[in-house]
Parts: sequence; structure tokens; C-alpha cells
Amino acid sequence: MRVSGCTVHLVDEQLDHGAIVLQKAVPVLDSDDDHSLAARILEQEHIAYSEALNIVLKGGYEIVGRRLQRKD
Repeated sequence: MRVSGCTVHLVDEQLDHGAIVLQKAVPVLDSDDDHSLAARILEQEHIAYSEALNIVLKGGYEIVGRRLQRKD
């Protein structure tokens, strides 16, 4: 695997299934072990949660399939 990452989605009745608000990609480095990769993913999760909250609070989106789509 060359890329990993995190996904922020809306909650629904299924586990990890709601509409995707946003995703962050994290490159997998040759020097990575489980801990170093997890730490970099966690950094992106913190950023992603704030960005996702702003998207949802601002509104102006619709759910298309399993993704949020802005109505701009």
C-alpha cells in the first residue's frame, strides 16, 4: 500500500457507512511502522474533523449516494 488515510462521514444505522463528508490521504513511507503511520493519520484526523464540522455547519450541501456534495 502506498496511501492510507482517514474518512469522516455522517452517522447512520450502520457502522462506518454514512455519507462521506471528506477524506484525507496519508502517504505510506518506506520507513513507516504501524506506530509512525498511525500517528500521521491521527494528525490528519484532527484536521479532518474540524473541516468536516465546518462543512456540515455551513450547510449548502446535499447527499448524493454516499457522499456530501456542495450545492455551489
